[in-house]
Order: sequence, then C-alpha cells, then structure tokens
Amino acid sequence: MNNIESINKPLMWITVLLLAAIAAGCGGGGQDPILGSGAGTASAGPAGVNASMLGLAAPFGIASTAGITNTGATTINGDVVLANPTPLCGGAAVPGGTNTAGFGLCAGNPPTLTGTVITPTFPDGTTATNVKADMNTGYLAITPPAGPPAAGSLGGATDLPAGTTLGAATGSAMVLNDNLFFPGVYQSITSIMVTDDLTLDAQGNPDAVFVFQSSSTVGTADGAAPPGTPRTRILLVNGAKASNVWWQAGSSATLGLYSEFNGNIMAAADITMNTGATSCGRLFAGAWVGGSGAFVFDSNVVSVPGQPFVPPAGYSATCQ
Repeated sequence: MNNIESINKPLMWITVLLLAAIAAGCGGGGQDPILGSGAGTASAGPAGVNASMLGLAAPFGIASTAGITNTGATTINGDVVLANPTPLCGGAAVPGGTNTAGFGLCAGNPPTLTGTVITPTFPDGTTATNVKADMNTGYLAITPPAGPPAAGSLGGATDLPAGTTLGAATGSAMVLNDNLFFPGVYQSITSIMVTDDLTLDAQGNPDAVFVFQSSSTVGTADGAAPPGTPRTRILLVNGAKASNVWWQAGSSATLGLYSEFNGNIMAAADITMNTGATSCGRLFAGAWVGGSGAFVFDSNVVSVPGQPFVPPAGYSATCQ
C-alpha cells in the first residue's frame, strides 16, 4: 500500500461513519434535544381522529342538547342540530325547518344560518337522535381512557401542568408545549385556558392532528376588538387546519371576548361565545351521552371547516 492509499482509506471510512451518525441522529427522524420529536420527521398526531369519526354529525356547525340563546348578530355557516326533546331558542319552541325560521324567536335575535336546523321532529323523528348518537361516539373517541366525564378511547397524551394556561403575548419567544405545539395529544387533569397567541405547527403535514383534552373546562381569555390587543388567537401555521384540531372539555367551554378560535370543540356541557368571538370549527354542546349542553351566542361567527367564512375585519378569513 502506498502512502496516499494509507491516508485515503481511513479518511473514507471516517466520512462514511460520520454521515451514518448524522442520518441516525438528525435527518432520520430522531428527537431534537430542544424541540423534541417534532423537529425530525413531522408527526401526524393520533391516527383515526378526523371528521369521519363523527358520522352523521360531521356536517353540523353546532349541536346542542339543551337549547340556544343569542344576542346581537350571529352567523352560523353549516347545519345545526337541536337534539333535546323540547328544543328551545330564547324561550320559543323550535318548529324545525331551514334558515332562521328554524330557530324560533331567540329573544328576537335569531342567528343567520346558511344550513338546515334539525330537530327531533324535523325532518323526521329519528335524524336528530341518530346525529346525537354519532356525536356521543365522536366525543368518546377523543376522551382519555380515565375520563372524565366517562372512559374514552384516546390515550397516550402528553401531560400539561395542572391549572394549565397556554399561550403568550404576540411576539414572544416560542416555547414548546406552552405557546407552540406540534401534532399530538395533550391533556390537562384540571382545565385549559388560552391567553394571547397559541401557535399550532403542522410542520408541513396537511393531515397533522392536534388533540387537547381537559378534565374540566376549555376557555379563552377576554380581549379587545380588532385591531386592538391583546386578544386570544389560535394560530395555524405550516399546513395546520382547524378541521384537524380537537378540543375535548370534560365540562363546559367559554370563548372570551373577541377571541379568534380554531378547532372543533366537543364539550360535555355548555358552550358560551362572548361578544365578538369567532370560531372555525364545529361546536358541540352536550356532546357526552350523559351530558346536557346549551349554546349562548353574542354577535359571533361560527363555520364548519370548508364552508364560507366571513368574520369581521381584522380576523383571519380562512377556515379549513
């Protein structure tokens, strides 16, 4: 072996070993020591969590098992199911039907509706019951095995600190599992409250799924009307879609003043939207089979992902 060969062969093997180590530890889907598993190969989140698990409930923008009240101008883009035996809207019996006529009086403020209102008597005596049953099944599909309020089928969550408050002021540094989340399942054994900005990063995967499980309430903090700040915003980046974001509440959910919310809320009890709050995603009150949930609206915009979405100026106009 000449001198050149004796130098080149060891260098060649060192290079090969270095490249293999880099591929295994970085480019091969390994866990980033700072950002965690989301920094390697993008995760898709939990399998099987999508709109199809809702069955007949999938087309509905809102569902309620204990009636609706509304104040001010509210728009709902999607179908509505009022599944309680005597559906009420602001104290008026709901006759069933399409458009705003299906809501009754709603204290003189029936929401503007682009879809159909389904009740236990419209269009027949079984549709609302079947939709409610599918909603109950969907709720348990994103509920942790230990509940509450009942045993579900989605485990493996990352634990969030008790008394969880998520989000940070606009422009803050990104902190993983605080104001920045990658696809996955996250659980609070108490409540979840979102303040200011919360960013959900799909890392380029349009099918990425995010699930937030709360043993108690889900809420967003009150804010100022756009362009005022602060106000709570769920921000979707790098391919994240509201249709793939799920919020499971063991009790009720409340969206604070002027919140810009993204994701499907499935609450065992009531859902309240305070003045000016908007939501891209389904909102199901009383989603648990043993629960009872009413809706309270006050000048809001709600849309099923993929439906037209025209929120007030200053809000995101995309709803996917």
